Amino acid sequence: MKKNLANYITSLRLIGALVLIGIEANTKMFLIVYSLCGLTDAIDGFVARKFKIESEYGRKLDSLSDLMLNGVMLVKVWPLLEAALSRRALYLIMALISARGMLYLVVGIIYHHLLSTHSIWNKLVSILMFFLPYALMFSFARYYCYLIMSIAAFSILDEVYHLFISSRTGNPVNKEAKDETADTRPQ
Repeated sequence: MKKNLANYITSLRLIGALVLIGIEANTKMFLIVYSLCGLTDAIDGFVARKFKIESEYGRKLDSLSDLMLNGVMLVKVWPLLEAALSRRALYLIMALISARGMLYLVVGIIYHHLLSTHSIWNKLVSILMFFLPYALMFSFARYYCYLIMSIAAFSILDEVYHLFISSRTGNPVNKEAKDETADTRPQ
């Protein structure tokens, strides 16, 4: 049981993301399930490191669960974003999502696995994105979205710089090994 505890926690996030598909956004039930999913995201990596049970399978499951949760969240809150933002801002969001996806694809092709650097900017975007459904309930939602978009754009540029320009070897895995603050579980 202890050997797979972190993976069980991560699996709860995957299941929770699937449950969210059937729940209307901007409801208490959506926010409760979404919050529980976020809690699993916060503790699965900690448990894996604490009990020294990190695994390649766990990293992949974590990435899949994160992708599923973020994808479901964006699909569910998109109508709320349409109400809060201009069409130009929505196009910018789509461009940022596309740029992030293309970056994953290019890195996957070059290095034969999906990898995202765990920079402070990526972490900050992840945290801000997690709180997006809550922020959309308030009048400052538009400004909150602009903040996320700004940091996400910088994060993408920073990742491109570190992955392809500043790295002597061009291998992002080496950068990860040098960065002592990097989370060992890819996003």
